[in-house]
Amino acid sequence: MPSNSELSLLTKCLDLDDVKVINFGFIPEFGLVISVENKCPIVECPKCQSKTGRVNRNDSQLIRDLPMMGKMVHLNINRRQMRCQKCGHKFVEELSYVKKNRKFTNRMVEKIIKEVINSDIKNTALNNEVSEQEIQTMLKDKGEELKKGKPVGLKKLGIDEIALEKGKQNYCAVLVNIETGELLGILEKRNKEELIKYMKEWGEEVLLGIEEVSIDMWRPYQKVAEEMMPEAEVVVDRFHVMKQINEELDKARRSAKREMELRIKKAKNKKKKQELKSQLEILKNSKYVLLKNREDLEEEEVKKMDDILKNYEELGSTYRLKEKLRQIFRAC
Repeated sequence: MPSNSELSLLTKCLDLDDVKVINFGFIPEFGLVISVENKCPIVECPKCQSKTGRVNRNDSQLIRDLPMMGKMVHLNINRRQMRCQKCGHKFVEELSYVKKNRKFTNRMVEKIIKEVINSDIKNTALNNEVSEQEIQTMLKDKGEELKKGKPVGLKKLGIDEIALEKGKQNYCAVLVNIETGELLGILEKRNKEELIKYMKEWGEEVLLGIEEVSIDMWRPYQKVAEEMMPEAEVVVDRFHVMKQINEELDKARRSAKREMELRIKKAKNKKKKQELKSQLEILKNSKYVLLKNREDLEEEEVKKMDDILKNYEELGSTYRLKEKLRQIFRAC
């Protein structure tokens, strides 16, 4: 059994309001399992607002929390069913750190949503050992929660998206306050109609206060900005521009590879075939050399890059465009 000082220290490390650690241990399939209970045994009845401490039933439940020192953490919580001493109403006590019928703490949900916005559902699920369906539920819950509020002091709006399934062109839209990083909306679809419907709920005062809208190159986003915030400056996010250029660059690399393989296949002269094979060898392991910043290339990578530019004209043109745009953005 852990000592009182150990329990007190872990309570501080856990840093959850009104919660104290009463036990902990390590279980291989669950990681660190921490048993907690509320510091205050008295709760308010949601029906008559009277205070009560009468427990009708104890229900133990494991929920995921933020990892500690790289290890998975589960909280063993007691979701008490209370019975009001005044009106007799039975209810499950509300816990500030986890929503009703959910298996993750609020802060764990926030962590996962932030990761999804910068990545995609599949990779975030793998990195956090959760299912894609669980992340879908988190996004839906958060989206419903955000619908209830209105932005305050919003000057710079960012419209982005989350890839629900990588490579499947399946996205949901994300609205962010660029200055504060505050999440303002998660929409199940990223089409113009859904975005306009959502933003109309903010009201004219909020929309007229927006001075800048940052978008990627998805055309419906620009149409939304023009229609809903006609006075705002529309800025195409440089990150998305570079992402698009890098995608085009990789597409050109794959196209050059396929074309060279076809030329080798059709070549009848043995010497010519060998010459083409040598050219194809130049493209081997070239993907990240092409995507890397020119000044960050190692000596061998510089040589490889020069060989690519010399032997693949179209690919070289796309690469030079990428570097030129990068220099322009860096100078801004």
